[in-house]
Amino acid sequence: MRRLWVIGALLVLVGAPPSVAQQSVIKVGVVVDVTGGASSLGVPERNTVLLYQDELGEVPGPNGPVRVQYVATDGESDPTKAVIAAKRLIDEDRVVAVVCCTTSPASLAVIQTLQTNRVPNVSLAAAVTIIEPVDQRRWIFKTPQTDRLMIDVITDHMRRRGIRSVAWLGFDDAFGQGGLVEFEKLAAQKGIDIAAKESFARASTDVSTQVTRAMGRNPQAFLIWAIPPGANVAQRNIRDLGITLPVYQSHGVANKTFLDLGGASVDGTILPSGKILIAELLPDTDTQKSALLGYIERYEGRYGKGTRNTFGGHALDAMLILKPAIERTLRQGIRPENTGGFRTVLRDQIERGTKELVGITGIFNYTPTDHLGLDLRAAVMIEVRNGTWTPAR
Repeated sequence: MRRLWVIGALLVLVGAPPSVAQQSVIKVGVVVDVTGGASSLGVPERNTVLLYQDELGEVPGPNGPVRVQYVATDGESDPTKAVIAAKRLIDEDRVVAVVCCTTSPASLAVIQTLQTNRVPNVSLAAAVTIIEPVDQRRWIFKTPQTDRLMIDVITDHMRRRGIRSVAWLGFDDAFGQGGLVEFEKLAAQKGIDIAAKESFARASTDVSTQVTRAMGRNPQAFLIWAIPPGANVAQRNIRDLGITLPVYQSHGVANKTFLDLGGASVDGTILPSGKILIAELLPDTDTQKSALLGYIERYEGRYGKGTRNTFGGHALDAMLILKPAIERTLRQGIRPENTGGFRTVLRDQIERGTKELVGITGIFNYTPTDHLGLDLRAAVMIEVRNGTWTPAR
């Protein structure tokens, strides 16, 4: 495992002023997938941490400013490597918290390490099983909407369009299976028949066989539960076979990579998302609008027009949650050198003190029984039209 970057590092230079050289440091670990199959999600997460490292990298302490140093590693889209990275951050860097991981399989794989070492973690992945049952996930929080929340709004949209029979195409891993479990529950509640259930590997380059089998069950629409590039493979296969049925996708495709890889094949795609993709169209009374527009201006100003995405927003939310929680922990008189004690109090401060926190994903209210902290205000339905994101019809 190679260390890719160290963010907000303490400057200890010959001749440096004492206020700089002696500044206290608190380390936060970050494991995101900058390379591999989930890089379309992990790169904007990394980019966002780089963008906000200075603004969110210092908190007031009892004896002066305390530097928050983000020590980050590439999880390489591999759950095993993510676990190794998290262990190294905990054991060698003595981080007080970890932001990990980009994907659900990696986030689930690292839970035991975090729980055993009693280190608070903010996951950037979707599966509801990352944080539930909460009594077995005491140290784990997350910022993205859960698959359950997103499927709730998807199935509502399907019902409004008169769709009552759906073919499922999903990854054959924790992300895909977790989504399927939630879809089965909500489809049953809302009178939607799951006509077919087909799975495929993240690395698949052709799923035409699964699509053909699913079409044999006469669905009215497809729901693909995947991320790019696999999500694009499935959708392109559907269109290449001449199928014109509506295609729904998961919130895992809410990034520019999906549009760039898909071209005309993704036109008409319907998906749930946070509000960031249509922020300019929100009413001025929307509580999140100002924060969303500020983040978009900053992110696209650095990385280019149209690069906004929900995944970078998830990373910023983790930083926005951790900064005040770290401040509150310091006010409790807990010294950063007391790593174990700091981790324990920090966990409690995240859980008890994160109230009405306006983020990019939504408005967060953590409780001892809810480590997601979001409600339906955090989701809107989006449609791809002519290569751009628009509100779904």
